[in-house]
Amino acid sequence: MEDEAARETIAELQRAREEERALRLEAEGLAEALLLFTEPGTFAETLARVVDATAQRVGAAAGLVIAFAEGPDGHVLLSTDPGLSGTAWEAGPAFTRALAGRPVASFDLSQLVEWQRQPESILQRYGSALHAPLEAGPLRALLVLVHPTRAFFDARHVSLVRRLLPAAAQALARARAEEELARARELAHEREITEKLTLIEHQRAVMRALSMPILEVWSRILCVPVIGSVDEERCAHLMERLLAAVTARRARAVVIDVTGLDRMEASALTLFLGVATAVRLLGSACVLAGIGPEVARDLVREGAPWGELMTYRRLHDALKALLPSSRR
Repeated sequence: MEDEAARETIAELQRAREEERALRLEAEGLAEALLLFTEPGTFAETLARVVDATAQRVGAAAGLVIAFAEGPDGHVLLSTDPGLSGTAWEAGPAFTRALAGRPVASFDLSQLVEWQRQPESILQRYGSALHAPLEAGPLRALLVLVHPTRAFFDARHVSLVRRLLPAAAQALARARAEEELARARELAHEREITEKLTLIEHQRAVMRALSMPILEVWSRILCVPVIGSVDEERCAHLMERLLAAVTARRARAVVIDVTGLDRMEASALTLFLGVATAVRLLGSACVLAGIGPEVARDLVREGAPWGELMTYRRLHDALKALLPSSRR
């Protein structure tokens, strides 16, 4: 009797030691999973770690996440088995219970409506599954862990997954929040750049207008002092504004004063000829003032068509020629 009692005591101690070892290994596995969950990364990277680590902890052969937007139809958000990636799902009783917040261990997949709709090749490959709700952002999501053996998952696996789910949800929420923050910063940066570009363009427009103001120096006589340099964009801007001013003020004559130009090249004179031609088509005279001796020589050397445009040495000379005709 004493020997039998001793053997029973030893057996109980052995069971207790094995249970203690199993609990220690389980705790270590949970700690490792939690560390994996907290590693930095994108939402997709975090979701992949959550599925992979959870599948390893419970000994599942594969894991997938099925997302449900509206209605019963779901799509695979992630799968560790490529054969399950393109599958289509519809929530039935088992999925509905799990989505309501209760992890469910399903012993025989061939008996579940959701799995009966899958190809026969999938049912031949997997026999049991564990379905658990997963907070993966704004979508309702289901974590599905599968194993080839029927009745593989039990209450211990369900308890283990239930303990991992809150940490997984926190990790996914943190990853999504970091992505949204980064996206907000990027949008703010892009908005700031857009605002700066708009401001710069506005400033350029103001500078163009200030560098080529249209002044009514006498009744129905306009003067345009040009400062800086001339290119096609500035000339097009000048023509648009000048033609509008000629029409609005019924101008009889326009003087383009180029005294303030940095340089006067043949290409610039050609552009001004275009402006003058447009002004004359509206019935107004158009002359050019401010061409000095050096500029005149350069224009002749370059073969500029200066003969098509009346020119004056000074703005005073141009106005003196135009004012008498305006008084009559």
